[in-house]
Amino acid sequence: MEKFVIPALNKVGLKAEKPKTKRGKTKTAGYPDIEITDKYGRTIYLECKTYSSITKNQTFRTFYFSPSKDPKITKDAFHLLLSFELKRAKRNKKEVFVPISWKLYTLENLKVQVKHEFNASNKDLYKEEYLLAEGKIK
Repeated sequence: MEKFVIPALNKVGLKAEKPKTKRGKTKTAGYPDIEITDKYGRTIYLECKTYSSITKNQTFRTFYFSPSKDPKITKDAFHLLLSFELKRAKRNKKEVFVPISWKLYTLENLKVQVKHEFNASNKDLYKEEYLLAEGKIK
């Protein structure tokens, strides 16, 4: 939806673009999807989501933010979610998703779950200095 939302926001006089990381790179994956600057210089981070009437109340994870050495959130800002309800339709003999409504939410009071996770690669696991014993199976 971002490819439609960004031009629409720019058309109404806001400065909207893909956010740049702390190092100045443009990243598409992860929160937030869009960085907006209003006429007063305030920053708004906007996440765009889509859902259907079937998926709206499901409990699978649809929003996450992971710590990064090069984050996209670089400013004190408002944090908003713009969601679009989609329905399936036929257009030119193809099945497509058509937006039928939208909602704007604030994320300032969003209660999130923290998932503490330890992880390692095989390269990390199989170091010689960790080896206690080994042998062949006959």
